[in-house]
Amino acid sequence: MKTREVFGFNLEMTKHLMKASPKYIIVNSIDSVVGTASTVLQILFYQKLIDLVIYSEPSIAKIAVSFLLYYLLCSAAKAFNHWVTLVFNEKEKRRIYLYYKKMIYTESVKKKIEKYSSETYRNMLHNAVYHNGDYLYSFAVQLLGLMSSVISFLSVLYLFQRLHFIFVFAAVISAVKNCVCSSRVNKLKYEMHQVNMMIERCNTYIYNLFYFKKYIRELRFYPIGNYFISQYARLKELWWQKNKKMTIRRGCEDLICKAADLLIYASNVVVLMLLLVRGEITVGEFSMVLTNFVLLSSYIERIIMFFPAVWDGAKYMKDISDVIHSENYCLKEVKNETAADDSQGACIKCENLCFSYDGKNNVLNNVTAVLPLTKKIAVVGENGSGKTTFVKLLLGLYTPTAGTIEYCCPDRHIKNNMELFSVMLQDYRIFALSVADNILPFPDENGKKRINDAICFCGLEEKVRTLPQGADTILTGEFLEEGICLSGGEQQKTAIARAHAKNRPVLILDEPSGRLDPLSERRLIEKINHLSADKSVILVTHNLTYTKNADLVLYFENGAIAECGSPQQLISCKGRYEKMLSEQMKRMEAEA
Repeated sequence: MKTREVFGFNLEMTKHLMKASPKYIIVNSIDSVVGTASTVLQILFYQKLIDLVIYSEPSIAKIAVSFLLYYLLCSAAKAFNHWVTLVFNEKEKRRIYLYYKKMIYTESVKKKIEKYSSETYRNMLHNAVYHNGDYLYSFAVQLLGLMSSVISFLSVLYLFQRLHFIFVFAAVISAVKNCVCSSRVNKLKYEMHQVNMMIERCNTYIYNLFYFKKYIRELRFYPIGNYFISQYARLKELWWQKNKKMTIRRGCEDLICKAADLLIYASNVVVLMLLLVRGEITVGEFSMVLTNFVLLSSYIERIIMFFPAVWDGAKYMKDISDVIHSENYCLKEVKNETAADDSQGACIKCENLCFSYDGKNNVLNNVTAVLPLTKKIAVVGENGSGKTTFVKLLLGLYTPTAGTIEYCCPDRHIKNNMELFSVMLQDYRIFALSVADNILPFPDENGKKRINDAICFCGLEEKVRTLPQGADTILTGEFLEEGICLSGGEQQKTAIARAHAKNRPVLILDEPSGRLDPLSERRLIEKINHLSADKSVILVTHNLTYTKNADLVLYFENGAIAECGSPQQLISCKGRYEKMLSEQMKRMEAEA
């Protein structure tokens, strides 16, 4: 990593710190200066006090006054430090963590869905999401530590140098030794972090399986719980195999460092005893060196390790920065004016659309179509034919590998494709919110009416009337023990209500009746048919009996549009659509 990049990442995090907590650096700078002055005062006081008692025989009153002044100054410094550490910093860190989480959560949902197919991106995202935001202030803390260490080092160096240069030399040796050991340990830590990232993600997934209520049913009825327990054991064994050598290396290096510390300490004691016997130093100076040698060494170590620490922190900051700055989901412009040569009106134009999930095999191949946004459109076909992928491309969730999509909506003030669609996909999710918030979070002044209309549209009104707090009843038990669990069909109705309440010009429903009972299914389709008189509806379904009222049918096969036209046209052609519809009608008659 280049020096410019390292400081770039650190300065970027510091800029975010200034936005999250402008006072943090100022108050901690004052605390750093006060703490440094207090440390130097403490070193000088004890040296002078010991020599004063041994060599001058002062009065008890003089000693008492000295102690009182020293005690008052140090108590004031410690009180200020404790207030900064335990009150101010904790309060500000809550702001910093909240700012960080909000930033990461906001930025992560903007990214292209294709990025989630990359393990490298998932590792970076895992690191960024599960981090609390310490890196926002780590560089500022390191700078303040450097300033404090330099001032303290110069003060202690002056005192030690006056006694004997060998103590300064020994402190430098000890600091260099600690720096080498710390650098090696930090390098090993980062290597272990990189190696273990995938294992941590898998562990988190397994933890969630046994924690979230939504998985309990499957874990109870199928023996998959034992499988994941064995997977957990395998991951732990894999962790040990990957980390065993690094752990042993860390232990050995730590043992060597401690042995070196013991040797340096013993050497200092021997030299101090010789100087004291010869009368070259006082007892106070003897105590000062022995007591503060480690302190001097630590100051030297902090100064030397400032740049390596900045480098090490930047490695982790890079993941956070890459998540923040990686390519976002791109909103597509909606044209609000009709071109002179355009007679299509409001529509979506797809031309030669191609898409591949893995960059090798195309799921869609050269799909060209014009979808009028004033009609009911049915997208049908066998499983795996590309229907849902086509819809996700229309929504802009995926970026076409090739081809273009153009949105035209004359006489409407719609800026981008996100303002064009309301949608319910097959893989919808129900959240630990109230029924109302699951349907329309942060409602405006007309939100209550939109929520009630949506509940009636999807046929959920009877269920809502039986809930303890009606539409304000919390779902799932993640945040509230009394949370209610809906059935599969009720969850699907909630997802449909969510799409309806958004109230956009185009409503996209992907298999909206998959979990509904026949009566609810028939009522919903009738409402969808009625709704399509006021807005465009794109219905993705396997059940072709519900496509008879469609204005346009797109029949997908092997990632391409095999047939396109009105239901009557396709039936008269006796092609794939007519064959599939006939088979479904025969099956329904047999079941009846």
